[in-house]
Amino acid sequence: MKTPMIAQIVGAIVNIVLDPLLIFGLLGLPRMGIAGAAVATVIGQVCAALVVLRKGIRKLPEKKFFVPYSLRIFQIGLPNILMQSAYTIYIFGLNLVLKTFSDQAVTALGLYYKWQTFFFIPLGAMQACIVPVISYNYANCNFTRCKNTVRDAVVFGIVLMCIGVFCFEVIPEPLLRIFTKDEEVVRIGTYGFRWIGVSFFPMVTSLIFPVFFQAIGAGLKSSLLTIVRTVVLFVPLGYLFSRAGLEWFWLTFPVTETLTTIVGLIFYRRFPKKGTPHYVHMPSEDSAAN
Repeated sequence: MKTPMIAQIVGAIVNIVLDPLLIFGLLGLPRMGIAGAAVATVIGQVCAALVVLRKGIRKLPEKKFFVPYSLRIFQIGLPNILMQSAYTIYIFGLNLVLKTFSDQAVTALGLYYKWQTFFFIPLGAMQACIVPVISYNYANCNFTRCKNTVRDAVVFGIVLMCIGVFCFEVIPEPLLRIFTKDEEVVRIGTYGFRWIGVSFFPMVTSLIFPVFFQAIGAGLKSSLLTIVRTVVLFVPLGYLFSRAGLEWFWLTFPVTETLTTIVGLIFYRRFPKKGTPHYVHMPSEDSAAN
C-alpha cells in the first residue's frame, strides 16, 4: 500500500502547490484563473500516475499471463467501478431535482458533500483494509473470522459516524457558514443536514455490505447493492419526495440507506457458516499457458 499512498500524496501536493501559481500567475507563470486550477489538477494526476507506473511496470507478469490476470482483476473490481461511477450519476440526478427549487438548494447539497468527506475518507480506508482480510479467510473457509471482520468494521464505522451525526445534528449552521454567507443556503442546509445526519448510521452497513460481497467474489450481489442504492433508490426517491416539497426531499437519504441495508442483510443471511467457498481462482501459470 506504500506506492498508492505515495502516489496520492505526490498528486495532492503538486496540485496544491500549482493551484495558486497558475491561478494568480505567480513566479512568472501565466495568470490562468479557473483554468489554472484545472491544469494543476491534471498535472497532479499525471505525477501520481507516474509514481504508480514507475513501480508497477517493473512488476508486470509475463505477457502470456497479463491478459488473464487483467481480466480477473477487472472482474473482481467491477463492483467498485460501478460504485464510483454511480456516485457521480446519482449526485447529478439529485442536483437536477434540487435545481427545480433553487440554486441555493443545489449549493446546500454541494456543501453536504464537502463535509461528508471528513467522515467518509476514514470509512473508505477501513473498507479497503477489510477486503484482503475477508478474502483470505473466506478462501480458507474461516467464515467465523469473515463475520467477525464485518462486525468489527460496522462497529468502527458506527463509532466514526457518531462524530458525523453530532456535527450534522448539533452544529449544522456553523458548518455551513464556513463556506457561505447566503442566509437561504444556510436555512436550507441546516434543515437538510439534520435529516442527512439521521442516515449516517444505516449508511455504514449500506456501504460495507457491497465491499464484503466484493471481497468474497460475489460480484453480482455487490453490484446489485450499488445499483439498488444509487440508481433504483436515490434519484427516484429524491424525485418522489421532492413532489411534496423541498423539506421532504431530504428524507431521501435516511430512507435510501435503510432500504439498502435491509437488502444487504437479506443477502448476508445467506452467507455460509460452513462448507466450501464459491470463488474463482486467479488463473495459474499452467492454465494461462494452456
